[in-house]
Amino acid sequence: MIQDKRVLAIVPARSGSKAIPDKNMACIGGRSLIARAARVLNQIPWIDRRIISTDSQRYVDEALRHGLEAPFTRPAHLSSDTATAVDTFVQALQTSEQLDGSRYDLVVVTEPTSPLREAADVEATVMALLESGADSAVTVSRIDTKAHPDKLFRIEEGRLQFYTERGASITTRQALEPLYSRNGLCYAFKRETLLEKRVLITDNSVSVITERPVANVDEPLDLLWAEFLLERRFQPTLTPS
Repeated sequence: MIQDKRVLAIVPARSGSKAIPDKNMACIGGRSLIARAARVLNQIPWIDRRIISTDSQRYVDEALRHGLEAPFTRPAHLSSDTATAVDTFVQALQTSEQLDGSRYDLVVVTEPTSPLREAADVEATVMALLESGADSAVTVSRIDTKAHPDKLFRIEEGRLQFYTERGASITTRQALEPLYSRNGLCYAFKRETLLEKRVLITDNSVSVITERPVANVDEPLDLLWAEFLLERRFQPTLTPS
């Protein structure tokens, strides 16, 4: 409990990844992605319950080995490629409350596919949520300027065209507006944001900017990048927006 609010932490881990079979069991630094998510949550004493939401018994077994609970198995309709994250989190929250006979005020989500998180990432995100009065708080990373929309092109009838109208006028990196992407280290939500608004990000959401490089595992190359960063031991640097 933090500031008299009960906290449910969810580790979402659907099986069935195509690019990396059993992706959430892949290892970084000798620990599976599930184990790494559990390790961080176990370091935070004010989390009231730490659960995995999964459709895989193998993932359940791994979660239990590392201190997470598995009070339910994710239903089939929330385990497909078309299932939405918000529906998954709503089901996990509602089912946990029914089984526990209690109410959770805040929900924290730590995706296993972002394995380089630290407890400081989760703590900063929850504090940003509480101090701002926002609906949700999300960790983000600044996008590489090489991938900035104002530097991208489309191809029309065999000719390059700037993706944005502003693109032709950009001559230096310094002229690019800073843009950010979600990095999956942590989401924090108020209960009503999930159950009533049923969205992850509203017009009343805040960010926690991650200044260090992190990895988000979708492809085999991402595992190598995560291992490289872990070996270099980049330290957490967080900037609440």
